[in-house]
Amino acid sequence: MAQKEVAAHKTIGRGFTNEIQTVKLTWDHALDGGATTDTYVMGTSLGKILILDACVHVETAATSGGSATLAIGLAGGDVDAFLDASSGAVAALVLNYTEKEAAGQKLIIPANGKMEAVIATAAMTAGKVSLIISFVNAA
Repeated sequence: MAQKEVAAHKTIGRGFTNEIQTVKLTWDHALDGGATTDTYVMGTSLGKILILDACVHVETAATSGGSATLAIGLAGGDVDAFLDASSGAVAALVLNYTEKEAAGQKLIIPANGKMEAVIATAAMTAGKVSLIISFVNAA
């Protein structure tokens, strides 16, 4: 399994003290692919950050030749903090579907933490899914 950065990868964090920042991180099948053999890094934190709010939004409906699932979380940590496999089942990933997992709220992301999408069960053949997070520096 290879860890790949998505085309729209963003490095985030290190804002002013107490500054609330909001960023949109996106996996787009048309640009990034959708194999189950890869993980897709959507964003990397420069420093330790505290997630104040996180929501997933499907911008283009996902499709699969099988029963694919999409999870979004932290590499090496809570791998489905922002979108778990049951919420991210391909049948649920329809246009304008939104999800807000409890685990992704009030979450600390360490310096160099990677927020990534992981596709399981079957490959995705289409889809564009964004993670919108609001955060502050935590150190």
